[in-house]
Amino acid sequence: MFDNHNHSQYSCDIPQGEGSTIREICLSAIEKGLSGVAITDHYDIDGIYDGYFPPLDHEGIYRDITEAKAEFEGRLSVYHGIELGQATHMPAEAKEQLKKYPYDIVLGSVHAVRGITDFSYTDIRSLSVAEYKALWDLYITEMLDTIDWGDFDVLTHITYPKRYYLANGITDFPDIKSKGREYFEPILKAVIDKGLTLECNTSGLRQIMGECLPNADLFSFYYELGGRDITIGSDSHHCRDISANFKEAMEMLRNIGFKYVTRFEQRKKYFDTL
Repeated sequence: MFDNHNHSQYSCDIPQGEGSTIREICLSAIEKGLSGVAITDHYDIDGIYDGYFPPLDHEGIYRDITEAKAEFEGRLSVYHGIELGQATHMPAEAKEQLKKYPYDIVLGSVHAVRGITDFSYTDIRSLSVAEYKALWDLYITEMLDTIDWGDFDVLTHITYPKRYYLANGITDFPDIKSKGREYFEPILKAVIDKGLTLECNTSGLRQIMGECLPNADLFSFYYELGGRDITIGSDSHHCRDISANFKEAMEMLRNIGFKYVTRFEQRKKYFDTL
């Protein structure tokens, strides 16, 4: 099994002096019996260019991953990835970044929409009902724009803003339980049509949502629409959370009917039995 979504101490959303080194992540992955791990530190391109987040030390990440590949050869596959946030806000710069390194896996994420830094930093409770509904509509639109842009491998943690609506005390919107298929049908169809992979992000099981991102119903809907390509990622921000909640996620996916999971090396898709 591979954990395809992990963040090291380099990630721009981890305070300096916290997080785990890439070597610590690899040692934890080996201890937990994984075959491979992808280091996919945050590169929220607009936030970095606008000064909201510190620059990502791409050279340091590349150096440490290269050293880890050599140290753990034969024991663990170590993949060089990136979580590219809001690529459509600065598409030329995003494409230029992807040319600089031989990435194994590129995660496509929408953590923010135009006008906010990140859902996690937004005081949603201070917004009017009309404003936070409009924010959700923008999220859906920008995710579709990201898929249309398409220079990534895996669409990550759809339903992401729900976490922050709940954290801000908004429990009646968005209603993913009964309206999730309505919200996300265009997104799931676009993922399938583009040949992209959908992520099962287990971080929600450790947080306020209490479910994977997306949840079981949306994975069932994806399967019904013909979607088969999925990755599993812990979205760990510390080595202790590598492969966290994989057992529950794998059981859910098998019950739906999924037979395999995908991983990426040099941005080529491979399939492993689930």
